[in-house]
Amino acid sequence: MFDITQFAPADTGFMHLKSPRDEEPIFVGAAANPLPVGITFHAPGSEAYEAANKRRTNRSLGRSKKKIDLTADLLRSDNVTFLTDITVSFDNLAYPPAADLAGADLHRALYADPKYGWVVEQAQSHLGDWGNFSTKPPAS
Repeated sequence: MFDITQFAPADTGFMHLKSPRDEEPIFVGAAANPLPVGITFHAPGSEAYEAANKRRTNRSLGRSKKKIDLTADLLRSDNVTFLTDITVSFDNLAYPPAADLAGADLHRALYADPKYGWVVEQAQSHLGDWGNFSTKPPAS
């Protein structure tokens, strides 16, 4: 029998941001010791991810019951909230327009800024691939 648990994801995973210009991974720091720029997320299947997903679904169901029209702004807001809820940290990543904001407020500020929609697109793609949260290669 095949042991499916060898594919259990880690609780978190790091997304290395790529430049929107050339899709090359972004690094900071000295050339001798470059540090990857990215975002650490709670993994699909983790308790934190599932709780955030449940809240997103409940918001949608609540709007449906109240017969609130779904708009692009509502969808965008839901997406920003979901990404904020599942973000563990920004790693070697600064967002100066957020000034003194930190934690979830900082994450929300970046995700909500349409000028940096490429970050949101990379995050959605990353989150859609469970392999990005793999703990180890399967035993052969």
